[in-house]
Amino acid sequence: MLVSQNDHREYALETLPNGLQVLYIHDQNCKKSAASWCVNAGHFNDPTDCCGLAHLLEHLIFNGSENYPEADEFDRFLNQYSGGVNAWTGTEYSNYHFDVAHEQLISALARFKDMLFFPLFEQQAISKEINAIDAEFKLKVNDDLRRLYQVHKETCNPAHPFSQFSVGNAETFTKHSLVQLQSLLRQYHQRFYIPANSRLVVISKHPIEYLKQQLNQIFNDLKSTPLPSVVKQPPLYLPEQLGVQISINPIKDARRLIVSFALPDVQHMYQTKPLEYISHLLGDEGKGSLLVYLKKQDWATNLTAGGGINGSNFKDFNVNLQLTESGKDNISNILNALFYYLQLIKKGLSEPWRLQEKVQLGLLAFNFAESSKTIDEAQQLANQLFHYPNDQVLSGDALITQPNPELIEQCLGYMRPNNMRLKFISKDAPTDKQARWYHTPYKLESVDAEILNTLLTPEPIDELALPDKNPFISKHQEITCVSATHLVPKRIYESDAMHVWFAQDDQFCQPKGDCYVSFDCAAVADADADGASVSAYKRLWAGLVSEHLNDQFYQAGVAGLHYHFYSHQAGFTLHTSGFSQQQLNLCIAIIKQIMSEIDFSNLFQQVKNKQVQSLQNSLLNKPINRLFNRLSGIVQKHTHAPSEVLSYVESATLDDVKAVKTRLFEQYFLEIFVFGNWQKEQVDHYIEGLQELKLECGNGTKIKRDVIDLKHNHRFINAVDNPHKDAAVVLYIQTPSASNRDIAMTILIEQMLASPFFHTLRNEKQLGYLVGSGYLPLNQHPGMAFYIQSPTHSAKELVVEIDAFLHEMATNIEDMREIWQFVKASVAKQLVDSDTSLSVKSQHYWMAIGTEEQDFKHQQALAYELEQLKFNDICAFVQNMIKTELFGSLVLYCAGDKPARVPTQGEEIRELSHFKAQAKYIA
Repeated sequence: MLVSQNDHREYALETLPNGLQVLYIHDQNCKKSAASWCVNAGHFNDPTDCCGLAHLLEHLIFNGSENYPEADEFDRFLNQYSGGVNAWTGTEYSNYHFDVAHEQLISALARFKDMLFFPLFEQQAISKEINAIDAEFKLKVNDDLRRLYQVHKETCNPAHPFSQFSVGNAETFTKHSLVQLQSLLRQYHQRFYIPANSRLVVISKHPIEYLKQQLNQIFNDLKSTPLPSVVKQPPLYLPEQLGVQISINPIKDARRLIVSFALPDVQHMYQTKPLEYISHLLGDEGKGSLLVYLKKQDWATNLTAGGGINGSNFKDFNVNLQLTESGKDNISNILNALFYYLQLIKKGLSEPWRLQEKVQLGLLAFNFAESSKTIDEAQQLANQLFHYPNDQVLSGDALITQPNPELIEQCLGYMRPNNMRLKFISKDAPTDKQARWYHTPYKLESVDAEILNTLLTPEPIDELALPDKNPFISKHQEITCVSATHLVPKRIYESDAMHVWFAQDDQFCQPKGDCYVSFDCAAVADADADGASVSAYKRLWAGLVSEHLNDQFYQAGVAGLHYHFYSHQAGFTLHTSGFSQQQLNLCIAIIKQIMSEIDFSNLFQQVKNKQVQSLQNSLLNKPINRLFNRLSGIVQKHTHAPSEVLSYVESATLDDVKAVKTRLFEQYFLEIFVFGNWQKEQVDHYIEGLQELKLECGNGTKIKRDVIDLKHNHRFINAVDNPHKDAAVVLYIQTPSASNRDIAMTILIEQMLASPFFHTLRNEKQLGYLVGSGYLPLNQHPGMAFYIQSPTHSAKELVVEIDAFLHEMATNIEDMREIWQFVKASVAKQLVDSDTSLSVKSQHYWMAIGTEEQDFKHQQALAYELEQLKFNDICAFVQNMIKTELFGSLVLYCAGDKPARVPTQGEEIRELSHFKAQAKYIA
């Protein structure tokens, strides 16, 4: 099996006697074991008279099996041992995956096998899951992606299974009796959910021979069953569905043009990856690029190329453009530019270095890929087992092993005017139809033949050109020597205005690193009265800088040398990451740009419009998202909710932004952290470069990330407007202190309550599809949140149910005495095994610097506190948690289309700025 040069894991691939193909991966460094099972069946295999059956079956898989009949037993088992399970149903494949502590892998696999191959399909469970799917469907009725997807389905060949409704809802399922549905589910399961039609991937610390022995015992009772017959699919599009324009009205404010080209399946071209090469050039954002040209004309603000639906006999290639108002009136000119650029790509095939550069970039990405979570990697590889030869399962997605200009030219041949489908998405687009299920207004019409003919010979545009050779590609990947004195962050430079920290990596051994440069600006702390305006103008300035940087340094990101410039509550941060060879020089060059006076007059209106649109659309987000945005804006002193910022962005002028930028740089404090594949001498040289920029004139101080003290003898309540029909509630509970003991206790309690909360309120009481909880530290102060979004219940009912659950748990906490030690052990293990990649480790160190940790052993300290906890401590904590004297309590809610009564007793927060101005803050 072809593996990357830095992959030290062991692999084994075998096919069991019953036909199940298994990939075993022994990874000595993985934190948890994981498994993923993929089956070659999805909604394309739904019966035509029962849309959504595959999705329903996915839900039923979790509702009891022959040896484990209790619903959600597997999820509760995994929850005790640091794990979780999830699944998805696609067009032609479905995937089930879990992770768990290594010690429990074999027990988990036994349950997993039983769940997948011996489900019960009880009628009561079917009825319950129909309600759950209907709630999921209603949740997404106002989701623009789902709404556009449905229009896509209705404008393709109705004989192709892609055209069918895939999600299902109460209407599609209740056409059948429960007995009939039970029979259909069993037929589908018996036909497709068989060993030979599936693939399994297991990743673990356990040796491969041990895994083989255990899996053969677990799966040996499954019988060998012939593969289901393959049904040949008709073409995805009929001739009259090509060369068309589809105009669509979205719910959110959007102006988009999606140009889709219809191709056959190109999976067999994986060794050449022609579409990746084309999208690499079309999506370029540097000098001479299509996007830079369209921005200059004020026709578009963003462009992505590639993606699009794909299957066993079809592939869409999409060019997706975010249009300006002017762009809506210049679609023919935009198309002319696109087709001219496609001609340039075809001509560029005569220059072999372009394709070789893409080969080189793929090889670098493959050889130096960062580790991902085992559960994510397992599900990706389970799918890849269906698509690549055994020796290329790992490399098939990444490497171009057979560069072939002829295949690229062949794919470019499909990108012609009469083979395209235009989607024009705008609130004022003309429509004459309404798509079923999601009620999307749209109109389908043929593009004028004269326009199509004109685009065959587009007018040349001198400003368009293919990119030059990439100067940022890393040529040296040596690993530097590591010194024992730099294995944890150490402050190597200190002045009144700047601290520089440095540490080397000895764990992941990659030629990469991360560099954080954070500006804490006094203007933020001094702006209590006009904090929202400073936040708005700071956000606009950061957006302008990011656009400017992209024009100059786009190719750095292509070469695996990334940068991110963003505004935060105390100022702004530049984060660079990726290959270390040129990174510190890039960081200096970017800071120089940030500090300089740049003429943004040409960019201002575009960036402003983009941010206004983004903020307006955030107010249309689903209720749960709105509530969590508001929560951050209430509790964190220097954070402001989108509703507060929007009016300032709408009325902003370039002079406003310049004035705030000047204020930000009057007084600031710099915190810098360099971590990874560098020697101290290199970082010393980097510091000299910073000093040449005269950054230390700021003489500022570090800004405290304050949080509001919610502890009171009552709870606080805040209503959030939202046009969505669903009601939603978030109950945030603020822990008394940020001591290690309180943090450890909060994390543990949330983990203990998470599974029963989900099971009780979503599965048993069926309050809604979006139900959950989470540990939620705000500015590092611990807390936890419980949330529900419901199409059927009012906000008042949701608060009553959450409170009732917490009181019940407090009353019956003794019931958890048997499992609490398992949960405690798994949480402690997660804390000490938290770094899965170099970037994750650097982020943990960076957060520790921000909280002024002295020894960088916070995770270990939390694990120690967990070990000291007794069950009586848990009981006392939960008892106190449901009171308001020691713990803070905040209820945020959206009323939806239910009566807008205040859902609980407490103090209503009516004016955010007034509340924050009067509030006490935690010291």
